[in-house]
Amino acid sequence: MGKTLCTVLVGLLFPLCVHCQTLNTSYNFPRSGDKLMKCQITTIQPNKGGNQQVWNFTDIKLQDANYELKYEAQGNDTIIATEHRTMYYYQKSGDSLLCIGYENPTTFIIYQKPELLLVFPISQGHTVYDYFEGKGNYCNYLDIHLRGKTTITADASGKLILPDGDTIQNVLRTYTHKYIHQQMQPQKKSDNSSCIDTIPFTINKDSIDYLIANDSVHIEMEIWRWYASGYRYPIFETIKSTTYKVGTPYEHFTTSFAYMPSEQYYDLPHDAENQRQREIKQQEKDWKKERDNKEPPNIPIDYQIQVYNNDLQVYYELKESSNISIILYNIQGEQLSAIQKYSQSSGVYNEIIKIGEYPKGKYILQIVVGNKKYGEKVIKK
Repeated sequence: MGKTLCTVLVGLLFPLCVHCQTLNTSYNFPRSGDKLMKCQITTIQPNKGGNQQVWNFTDIKLQDANYELKYEAQGNDTIIATEHRTMYYYQKSGDSLLCIGYENPTTFIIYQKPELLLVFPISQGHTVYDYFEGKGNYCNYLDIHLRGKTTITADASGKLILPDGDTIQNVLRTYTHKYIHQQMQPQKKSDNSSCIDTIPFTINKDSIDYLIANDSVHIEMEIWRWYASGYRYPIFETIKSTTYKVGTPYEHFTTSFAYMPSEQYYDLPHDAENQRQREIKQQEKDWKKERDNKEPPNIPIDYQIQVYNNDLQVYYELKESSNISIILYNIQGEQLSAIQKYSQSSGVYNEIIKIGEYPKGKYILQIVVGNKKYGEKVIKK
């Protein structure tokens, strides 16, 4: 590069690799004011989990049954999701999205121990579980007591082919398996309806496990959701309900829905976080198309760099497995950031280096692949 670069380490930034899909609150938490069209589709039969899946949904047909799903804030910590004449009450607690109750014209349920819906962040292979318990009534005639256990797994990832033939990369599927024990009995009139129960609620997990395993009847709900990078809500979901009577399963229903990417793109209020993710993916596609149209150079790497806001983005394709280093220096030769990958597999990658704390001006980016070095000038405006 014409001069020796100093190796004084003044800081190390850890890059954010967006090569894999991860759900988090910034990109995937429900927002007040969002409205989605939930389209019923031909049933998707989920396959087994694993990575590098290819979900071909080109044969899926939209059906006539469509529902609006909308989110509205209630107070400072509750969001109401309304669909098909039912209101679900959601709350964020730490890193978790919880359901604290729901109601419709016939049924009212409030959870003493809320039901876990999702944990952030979550990526493939991550599994969480929790117990829930709630009470309510049906038509003001029957008392309802719900107890159960929910297990959530990010069980698969890959790419998805839409009905129009377009392919979406970086898709993550979550699998929710919910075990429900339900008791219903005629309401009892109480002479102490005005009394307030001051005893703290404690859930009995062992009792719930026993009821699910040993009672003659319980319900299981299975939900598969496909999330794509750049979209806040899942783009497909399948819901299956099964009743088990003395160990014998009786399927209640299986149905699938789509929240089409085009609907999320055009109909949601401005979603800057996911808009940026879509722009990054489009830039990757454009770069790959441009690269594929050229004669392949006799070098072990193709790369492209871009400065956007406070991010330095490095797109690259390794032609073969190799050690790679991506190092940022200031103009005085001081090392500011270093990314090192050992025995990196061949493929296309995207690394992001945060440069917000650095002053405007010129920088040098050095990329080392094996024993070959490449240098680029970077200008932060």
